[in-house]
Amino acid sequence: MGRKSDGRERLLQAISDLMWESSYGTLTIDVICERAGVKKGSFYYFFTSKSDLAAESIREGWEAKKPKMNTLFSATRPPLERLKAYFDDIRQTQFEALEKHGRVLGCPNFSVGAEISGTAPELDKKLQHTFSDLLKYIESAIRDAQSEGTINVADPAMSARCVLGFFEGVLTHAQVRNDPTLLDDIWPGTLQMLGIAPDAA
Repeated sequence: MGRKSDGRERLLQAISDLMWESSYGTLTIDVICERAGVKKGSFYYFFTSKSDLAAESIREGWEAKKPKMNTLFSATRPPLERLKAYFDDIRQTQFEALEKHGRVLGCPNFSVGAEISGTAPELDKKLQHTFSDLLKYIESAIRDAQSEGTINVADPAMSARCVLGFFEGVLTHAQVRNDPTLLDDIWPGTLQMLGIAPDAA
């Protein structure tokens, strides 16, 4: 029996890396295949289009990340510590990206989502699913903090949406400025949004 091809996995890894390192819109199937070391004919054996590959990459990437997310947002942690642990993890990732690539890379899912802007329905669907899941993690932490009396917000769901929007905004700003130290504002800014003085947390 011949060796099982790992072409599919290499294509998925290639587009995952390329979407983070560059613009989704500028990627061609030739570029993706070159990075993956896969012939173009093999690409179409596994996927129907670039957006099909990207959508599957987003789905598999998020599923692979869920165990880590479940650890960061574990109910064994105090609610606000869950948020801080997640933000700290993202901060560390961006510093590592700067060291490896020479620049802050930001959030690939948010960048791709802004680029496609509804022009690739299946890819957009997968992106919206990841954003929805991330929002659930954040909202759960905020609701638990509300339940234990650590914070007092009028609408935990709205607060979660605002925190996520703030987080993505600062992350994008850090990418534009190529300055990961701007991410240091995320935690104190989140606390202020939740009505807590940073030095009181």
